Amino acid sequence: MAEEPPASDARSGGQAPTTNGKPAEQDGPSDRGVEIMSMITTALADIKLAQGRTRSARMCALLASVATSMAWSSATFAAAANDAPPAAAVEAEGANGAAAELVSTGMQDIVVTAQKRAENIQKVPLSIIAKSGGQLEQAGVTNITELQKIVPNLSFTSNSQASSAVIRIRGFGSIANSAIDPDVASYIDGVYIARPGAMLTSFLDVSSIEVLRGPQGTLFGRNSAIGAISLTTNAPSLTKASGEAYVEYGSYNEYKLQLIGNVPVSNNFALRAAGFYKSFDGYIRNNLDGRRYGGTNTLAGRLSAKWEITPNLTWVVRADYAKMGGDGFNLAQVYASSATPAQLASYVSRLGGPANAPTISDRPTYRANQRFDDPTLNDRQGGVVSDMSLQFGKGYTLRLINAYREWHNRQTDGDIMMTPLDILNRRGRYSSTNQSHELQILSPKDELLDGRFNFVLGLYYFRERYKTTETLDFGSQFCSFILPLLGRSAGIPSCLASPQLAASVGNFNQLGKSLAAYAQADFKLTPQLVLTVGARGTFDRKDGRFEQTINNSAATIVRASELTTGLRFRKDRPTWRFNLSWEPTDGVMTFASYSTGYKSGGFNQSGGAPALTRVDRTFNAETTTEYQAGIKSAWLNRRLVLNANLYQTDLHNFQDKSFNGVTFLVRNAGDIRARGAEFEGQILPVDRFKIEFSGAYIDSVYSRNVNAPGLPGCTGAANSCPRVQDLTGRPTSFAPKWTLYGAVEYETPTFLGGFKAVARGDVSYTDRMYTSNDANPQGIVASRTLFGARINLISPDRSWTLSIYGQNLTNAHYYNYSFQQLLASALGGNVPATGATLLRAYMGPPRTLGASIKKSF
Repeated sequence: MAEEPPASDARSGGQAPTTNGKPAEQDGPSDRGVEIMSMITTALADIKLAQGRTRSARMCALLASVATSMAWSSATFAAAANDAPPAAAVEAEGANGAAAELVSTGMQDIVVTAQKRAENIQKVPLSIIAKSGGQLEQAGVTNITELQKIVPNLSFTSNSQASSAVIRIRGFGSIANSAIDPDVASYIDGVYIARPGAMLTSFLDVSSIEVLRGPQGTLFGRNSAIGAISLTTNAPSLTKASGEAYVEYGSYNEYKLQLIGNVPVSNNFALRAAGFYKSFDGYIRNNLDGRRYGGTNTLAGRLSAKWEITPNLTWVVRADYAKMGGDGFNLAQVYASSATPAQLASYVSRLGGPANAPTISDRPTYRANQRFDDPTLNDRQGGVVSDMSLQFGKGYTLRLINAYREWHNRQTDGDIMMTPLDILNRRGRYSSTNQSHELQILSPKDELLDGRFNFVLGLYYFRERYKTTETLDFGSQFCSFILPLLGRSAGIPSCLASPQLAASVGNFNQLGKSLAAYAQADFKLTPQLVLTVGARGTFDRKDGRFEQTINNSAATIVRASELTTGLRFRKDRPTWRFNLSWEPTDGVMTFASYSTGYKSGGFNQSGGAPALTRVDRTFNAETTTEYQAGIKSAWLNRRLVLNANLYQTDLHNFQDKSFNGVTFLVRNAGDIRARGAEFEGQILPVDRFKIEFSGAYIDSVYSRNVNAPGLPGCTGAANSCPRVQDLTGRPTSFAPKWTLYGAVEYETPTFLGGFKAVARGDVSYTDRMYTSNDANPQGIVASRTLFGARINLISPDRSWTLSIYGQNLTNAHYYNYSFQQLLASALGGNVPATGATLLRAYMGPPRTLGASIKKSF
């Protein structure tokens, strides 16, 4: 949320140059645009010829096409732009997606762009939480994983690698690094981010972030069936040269250096550059080799340009690149209470004794005893986005967003049995190359039909090529250790004589295309009563291919040879939104809505044993229907803000990815009904003292799930422990009943010649919850309460800020989620009579402390 631009920047770029008080003569903007764009096109074409048919060449080719289209747009729209009346501020109208904060008597208003135009958040009939970049910094939120502590009903988890991201809203999300599309759509600067892992390095020079809870099927479209996250970065400023240098150091040798610079090149053209380097050693100490694990090092940069071609035609271009390295490993301890003493004894014995046993504890210890075999992480992403906005006619806006993005992830997990033995290692490669194009038309705000009618129209196209390669390597002890446990000792010689590396290789290739058209309109039935109607038509096409190659016959324990081609998914789906909002008095709005959402179907990318049929490979689309009622209110001259909503979400054909002890498979599990309430508010009891609070309650159960996987230890031999079960009426996973957040913030009067301090403390609470989709009571993780604090000391000229901070101040040790031990049955970890099994669990971060210094200029 950027501050409202000064009057001199009311058209996103200052005033035109003058001579003796009169506008100076300039070259024709359309001719200049065509000339410059032609130069860019020629340069990029030369790069393409020099590099040949490489990935870089393909990006250059797309950049060239974008530049050409922008030149054409400049030439085509220039005449209309010159004839049109002056536009409102681009930032204020949301042309670059940035939200703003406006000064008020009490607390500041928050302007969001959740409905494609700039609006006061108190006037938007959605369950939405928005924060500016400054508010995120003050709350200690420096990456997407930390956002969950200040947004109830939002969660973020990852598995064995830090880059394996899962974003959930109201308990719904998708397994990381898979062909299954997310339930929560992520956007950066108005561009859809296809894979959640690409959000990990996105928090650079942030202007604002908006978390929209509930289906956003009309304006955001596919894969926002449960909600959306929209992050906006700062656009270049045309009015002032500025910069920032930031240095931070914290626990576990975590340090960060960030630089930002903004340069107005002319009165209508500006550049902005931002970059950071961050390094972190990791929380985990391994007893086996004495090394630390879990560390990452990240380098990220973004270059932005803003050109006010005419007073009514603005073009913003952003290019970014980020790379994350290190090992990125997340430790999963054996959860001691998930097994009886007899099970644990059998488990340790079959591993060869205590020396070969991993860490076993109910309490996270951040100590490992396992073979890592040099786990590595190489995560790269980058892209370019072109955002052109034209103000024409009497306040209409035409906006064109073109984007190209790539995300490539290569990771080695080490021994996936997670023991000190060298048994089985996994290597993965994941690649997403995509482009998107969106055209929007916005009506003038409160101008049509005597101010009673507003509308948004849009066309959208998305294309993604997604590829994965997963390789299993046998360790030196696989043949001699695993085969006897499975009663296959006779196969040891053949196993040893066959390739150990790349014992099995699975390749998955998918091409997805999506086309959509949407419209949303507001009609004032009375000055206080507004009806909103929205509709979107989505047309999805996917084609896929899977091949599993077995190079060692022993790999058939977990994989099978397979070649499945001609995978096809076709779906045309409408989504709707109807809302009625009423403002009985100034500062109070109530609303009731009906909305639907849609999540694309697709294909299983994992290998299986035995091989899957084409039917098993394909899963259908997921749809949601939501009923919501809420109130937004401001009282006591805006010193008290209270918002709340009630909702019921019905999810049909839930795409469930479950672990069968060998691999993960996606299926349409059935239906889910989630009911809940959300609230948030702020209180300013006295000047310079603020209280924030928010919370959510959810009751989420399967309304139909008759063929759910049985408890992991079941063999099906006894009726009391079948391999499948009916979970209808049982709780869903990752849906804690209560999530709560509270914070207090105090700003001191100036002292010592103008210094001031800002102190903030916060607390977040997450209730106990299931973390597996089989309603296994062993998989319930305990509730947790986390405390944080931050103190800023600000210099008299406001150019220096010194901060100290702490997270998880009480050093609470907690688990994020659990899963069953691979090959638990062979290791003696199953109890067939009850379905109990040996579980592992990923840990949350321990206490961290740190300090930072920032210089603004």
